[in-house]
Amino acid sequence: MRENVTLSRRARAVLASEWIKISSLRSLRVTGLGALLFGVALAFLVCAGYHARWHALGVARQAAFQPVDTNLGFLQIAPLLFGVLGALVVTSEYGTGQIRGTFAATPQRPLVLAAKAVLVGGLGLVLSLVTVAGAFLVGQAQLAGAAPHASLGTPGAAGAVLGGALYLTLTALSGLLVGVLVRSTAVAVSTLAGVFLVLPVLVDSLPKGVVWRHTVPYLPSDLGLSLWHSRVDLLVRPLPAGLLFAGYVLVLGAAGLALLRVRDA
Repeated sequence: MRENVTLSRRARAVLASEWIKISSLRSLRVTGLGALLFGVALAFLVCAGYHARWHALGVARQAAFQPVDTNLGFLQIAPLLFGVLGALVVTSEYGTGQIRGTFAATPQRPLVLAAKAVLVGGLGLVLSLVTVAGAFLVGQAQLAGAAPHASLGTPGAAGAVLGGALYLTLTALSGLLVGVLVRSTAVAVSTLAGVFLVLPVLVDSLPKGVVWRHTVPYLPSDLGLSLWHSRVDLLVRPLPAGLLFAGYVLVLGAAGLALLRVRDA
């Protein structure tokens, strides 16, 4: 019992310490604000553009128009910003050498990683919900009056918003764990850009044969697409996609924890 109490106190102390470091990290605040403004601004511009030229679109494009998918299109780029947000939580410490003091104060490295993950997950969830919901409301307000638009009560709309928020949250956690693995902000950003921006473009034009169907739908970007996009005929369904992405995060966490145990700070 005493050991459990001691561990609980230690965990709270580590959480408090990590929160102080995260809340004082200027680059983290700038990145978080940038992600929020980017999502809302891009949704506004895209939807305002459709509003302005709606009557000039052909009948076929009007019939195929999906207001929610169009509104949330920024989710194809925003994961990079959220991934960087997560990576900065740990790479900033490696860059300044502060990580040595962190591990000296808390030799239980798994506890440090767990505290960082809890905080990044919580902050990522709040920020992603605000970003996706704000972008949705702003975008649909621009579509109203000219083009088809939706509300949170429209079938599938609330699920898309929640799915998009889950995608960004899992991406932030992935960024944290990639940062643990590579210990460098530049390498982490390059890795995340390759996975979430470059790789989807490279595989998009490949023939959709047997190999494609057994590989591409399981990429993190396509799993994320399944969480918020309405047209996922060739992709994984939303629930399995969320579970698979969470599985990727767990694998990254196990790899990061293994390296933390054997690698010098």
